[in-house]
Amino acid sequence: VTAVRVSNPRAMLAVTRLQPLRLGGSAAISSLSRCGVPRAVPSLRQIRGITSASTTITEQDVLTAQKAWSDGVVAIGKAYMEGGDYKGMATAAASDIYGYDYGKVLFKPTRCAEVPFRPKPEDALSYFVGGHIAEDTGFAIQPWSKIEWFNHDIYCAGDVALAMGEYKFTDAKTAAVSKVEYTFGYRKHPDGNVRLFLHHSSVPFKPV
Repeated sequence: VTAVRVSNPRAMLAVTRLQPLRLGGSAAISSLSRCGVPRAVPSLRQIRGITSASTTITEQDVLTAQKAWSDGVVAIGKAYMEGGDYKGMATAAASDIYGYDYGKVLFKPTRCAEVPFRPKPEDALSYFVGGHIAEDTGFAIQPWSKIEWFNHDIYCAGDVALAMGEYKFTDAKTAAVSKVEYTFGYRKHPDGNVRLFLHHSSVPFKPV
C-alpha cells in the first residue's frame, strides 16, 4: 500500500494506491506464510468433499441407530429391575440417541395423552423412566426383553434419513408382544454420530 499526496486547487487529498499482490511460486507461498496463512490450504472442492463424506447418511447408519435405540431401551429396563442406575443410563442414552443438543426434536411417543409432544430433553426422559409429567410411568422400565424392527422403507437424502415401519416389543415379565407403528427422522452430524430429530409412534388403528 503506497500513500501519494496530490495537489488540488481546492484541497490536498490523500490518495491510497493499492499495489496488486501477485501470487506465484515460492515467493507467493512465503508471503502467505508470513501473513499467518498455512502453506498447505485445501481447495473449496476438497473441503466440500470432506464435509459431504462425513455427514452423508446411509441405510446402514439408520439400521445401526435403530439397534442402538432398542438395545438402550432394553438395557435401561434391565438396570431398573436389577437396582442399577437406570436414570443415569437413560440420560446418557437420550443425549447420544436424540439430537436435543443440536436443534429441535419432534418427539411424539406412544403412551401419552395429556402431554403428547415432548420438545425438551427432560420431557423425553420423563417418558422413558418417569419424571415431572404425571402421566409418565416409564416406558423403558416396563421392562422389555426384546425389540424387533420391521422397516416399511428407509429414505436417505444427504445428512437426513426417514424410516417408517413397525416395531414389536416383548414384555420381559409376561412375554406378551406389543406392536407399534413409527416414523423416525435421523440426522448424521459432523462428528459422525446419527441422532434422532423426529420420533412419532402410535398403536395400530382399530375400527370401533
